[in-house]
Amino acid sequence: MKLETTPRDDHQVNVIAEFENSDLEAYMHKAARQISEKTKIPGFRPGKAPYAVVLRTYGNEAVREQALEILVDEKYPQILDEAKIEASGMGKLDDIISMDPPKLSFTIPLAPVVTIGDLKSVKQDYVEPVVTDEQVEKAIKSVLANYSTPTNVEREAKEGDMVNMELSASFVKPEEGEEKEFISKTPHQAIIGENDLHKETWPFENFSMNVIGMKAGETKTFKHKFAKDDRVEKLQGRELEFTVLLRGVQEITPPELTDEFVMKIGQFQNVDAFRDYMRRRLEADSKIEYDNQYYDDLLDKMVALCSFKYAPHMLEEETHSVLHSLQDTLAQQQMDLETYLKVRKMSLEELEEKELKPVAVKRLERSLLVTEISKTENLQLTDDELENSFNQTVNEISMTMDQKQIRKNFNDKKFSQAVAFEAANRAMNRKVLEYLRGLASGTPSTEKPAEKADEGEAKPKKPRAKKVAVEASTETPEAAAE
Repeated sequence: MKLETTPRDDHQVNVIAEFENSDLEAYMHKAARQISEKTKIPGFRPGKAPYAVVLRTYGNEAVREQALEILVDEKYPQILDEAKIEASGMGKLDDIISMDPPKLSFTIPLAPVVTIGDLKSVKQDYVEPVVTDEQVEKAIKSVLANYSTPTNVEREAKEGDMVNMELSASFVKPEEGEEKEFISKTPHQAIIGENDLHKETWPFENFSMNVIGMKAGETKTFKHKFAKDDRVEKLQGRELEFTVLLRGVQEITPPELTDEFVMKIGQFQNVDAFRDYMRRRLEADSKIEYDNQYYDDLLDKMVALCSFKYAPHMLEEETHSVLHSLQDTLAQQQMDLETYLKVRKMSLEELEEKELKPVAVKRLERSLLVTEISKTENLQLTDDELENSFNQTVNEISMTMDQKQIRKNFNDKKFSQAVAFEAANRAMNRKVLEYLRGLASGTPSTEKPAEKADEGEAKPKKPRAKKVAVEASTETPEAAAE
């Protein structure tokens, strides 16, 4: 086999592999056997038809095509080995240059290359958040709100009411060639002034405050100018005119916080036990939220000091993953991608190019940096770290499956291996992040990851009826997918 390699500018390499005619002849015979095993040839048992009979029955071209497939499958690892290529994925057969002798052209993606900068120059203090009594009471109020009883009222809407509306929005000064309408008539539900409990972000913060004083059936028009740094690029510094048709007003009556109530929702012994649980949960959630923001900021600073080279397929795969994450988020808001694109006035291609790819680049380069540090620093996982991560991963899976389905899946070797791999990957990522935290703050962490709820502890049950989810959102893919 003769090889000719030519590097490309996109971190891939072109390889022209030339084989002996005898190689192709051998694979022609192998292909003929495979064809005779899988098909019926009159007068012969499966796999027993002579080579000449297979050629005559199926044609030289069909046998040669399958022979090339077998040749590529079996010779490709040898090509990588002899050309000393570390690939990041499967190569692509671009061209059959000739058949006499067999000469094939491949494009092979190279393994990513990360050049690490001076990470020790990054300094970022780590200060764990403190949960206040006020935050605990707000969280309890939020739980009570989930069990509230909504009642239709004929009066004017006031703060604390649940309102159902239909809204639309148009640019006050549309740009040349731009459609004036930004949001077509869209159903929307909100609790007025609920941002202390659930921050109202769509269409903008405190939007529902504008319907205070309205009655069902009334329409109101008002304007809003978005900030210059709004997360939706198209809205930055723009003024929109909103029209709201109020469909209905409901008064929300929360239940009284009593020992009987907390025993009913989570088998807590009394209100004090429930309040203690809420504090511990808030502390765990606050730590998770703080850690996520801390490590996001830290990785952004460190990634900026490094350089990356990777093949196009890696970014394409990551972009697809970001899109999938966005679709999951939209599904939780009872919206599909097609509706989202209509609301945003964008095509899928525009969304991918302007918003998904930047998020994908950030995620991919963070991941590459974490992987490279695990190698260069030779970080090793302990048995306890692996076990803790595996148990946590299994617990998360158990939240979405019943016990019968879990047992069935774990009897599948491939499924069990995939869970074990995911757990090990999570544990190593956590180890690298703790290492980076030590570099930046001088206080390396050896503690277990925070969990949202203690195992075996009673938790508030979900109420039978939930508030209807917001039906439309202009949330950016970065916010939704990260």
